Amino acid sequence: MANLLYKDRSIVNFARFDEATAFWIPMADVSWRTDGLRESHTITGPLVQFENWQDAERFMTEMAKAWIDDNP
Repeated sequence: MANLLYKDRSIVNFARFDEATAFWIPMADVSWRTDGLRESHTITGPLVQFENWQDAERFMTEMAKAWIDDNP
C-alpha cells in the first residue's frame, strides 16, 4: 500500500491479489477536501495482468495522477 500527496489530493493505492487469475488488481482512492467536506474517487485498474503488487501499485499511481490532472 502506498500513500502520497499530489496537487493537494491524497492518493492511497494498493493491489489486491485475485486468486482466480493469479494476478494483481491495482486500485486507488483519491481524496480531497472541498468546503470542509471530504470527497473521494475510487479507481480500479484495467484488466492488465500484473504479476507482482509493486508493478500494479506503480501503474495505479500514474493512473491516479492522470485522473487528478484531468479533474482539477
